Amino acid sequence: AAMRHLPYFCRGAVVKGFGRGSKELGIPTANFSEQVVESFPSDISTGIYYGWACVGNGDVHKMVLSIGWNPFYKNIKKSV
Repeated sequence: AAMRHLPYFCRGAVVKGFGRGSKELGIPTANFSEQVVESFPSDISTGIYYGWACVGNGDVHKMVLSIGWNPFYKNIKKSV
């Protein structure tokens, strides 16, 4: 089924994640709170998306967004 909500705009406070992005992947990450993740439309599938993002009043940058569970780390809650 096609996702009716794309493009999708979301906003929320950046919260502390698992601490793996910069350390293990070498890529800085920004994480949404559980409340923001739970507010996503139910028809947005887990997966990898691309788009534009800014943190605070900073510059807008190209970004990659992961929605889902990371089986490598055995995550039990969906994260973004």
